Amino acid sequence: MRKKPASLRSGHWTAIVTTVARVVDVEATARQFKALQRKRKIRSADALLRLALMWGPGGKSFRESAALAGDAGIADLSDKAVEGRLRKMGDWLAHILSLLLADRLDKPGWAGGGDLTLSLVDGSVICAPGNGQDWRLHARYDPGRGRFADLALTTTREAEAAARTRICPARTLVMDRGYARVRNFQAILGAGADFITRLSWGSVKLYDAAGDRIDLMGLLAATPSAREVPVWVNGVPRQLRLVLQPLPPEAAERQRARRLRKANRNSRKIDARTLQAAGFLMLLTSLATEGHPTARIMDIYRDRWQVEIGIKRLKTLGGLDKLPSADPVLARTWLLAHLIAAVLTDDLAHEIVGFPPSEG
Repeated sequence: MRKKPASLRSGHWTAIVTTVARVVDVEATARQFKALQRKRKIRSADALLRLALMWGPGGKSFRESAALAGDAGIADLSDKAVEGRLRKMGDWLAHILSLLLADRLDKPGWAGGGDLTLSLVDGSVICAPGNGQDWRLHARYDPGRGRFADLALTTTREAEAAARTRICPARTLVMDRGYARVRNFQAILGAGADFITRLSWGSVKLYDAAGDRIDLMGLLAATPSAREVPVWVNGVPRQLRLVLQPLPPEAAERQRARRLRKANRNSRKIDARTLQAAGFLMLLTSLATEGHPTARIMDIYRDRWQVEIGIKRLKTLGGLDKLPSADPVLARTWLLAHLIAAVLTDDLAHEIVGFPPSEG
């Protein structure tokens, strides 16, 4: 019999453990991932999880975590003992995070609101102190439910890619320029999904129905207002739609100024095509025209602010951008503990508030 979801409103640790245990067998998985091998001082997996949350989201040092563990009756530990146990938790915490997120898949959307067919995809770098290994958070946000549907953590050696998070059939992935790659288009379409992605002028080569290369700069010069053009991309076995929208003059100037500042910081000469393309919103989509006219494609893309705000909230309010350790093993444990806490807090907020965020 499925357990009734626990309320987190009480704030008691037992409620938190019950919430996690509803979807994760913490004892079995702690042994499976070798986070808990011998029950000497720490005798249960839920106590081990509590230690991780004390140290990570709790913002405590090893010594402070050891003291708290003693006060809470978890175990009498030295700071070295705390560190040793935290080092073994990474794979276990990653498994817990994945199951907590998977449990959200069949949850209902906002009452009376949100498009349940959209997935907003983005990535963000988390910098380690000193010369430590930087990390990349890969996120998929579900605007119809007002929450993250998937969170994955890698080092920055792994680039942004659509497949870093789950690609669900019959969904539309909405992505920024960094995802405008043929391999991502292939992965999304191969999974039975669709996409809308922003383009840079050099992201992908576009062709017309005759197989001739499209002159994108010439196309932009001949685009005084919103329009779309049928295009083909090598390696993608279906027609796509290129949607173009000139930006208002003030917005175009801001974009060009931003590009120039970036080029100056990197001591390089900017390409004239970059400045021309900066005056346009350029989108590529696999969605059919029926039911998704040009204006609708642009409106859907503009909803990406929700995933950007969600990641910013994780970093600023959740403290994810304050990684204290340059050690990659400990850093991974710290980050995963923060993400688990963020998911649990998000569930609590939805339980209490029950309505989606607003842009204002």
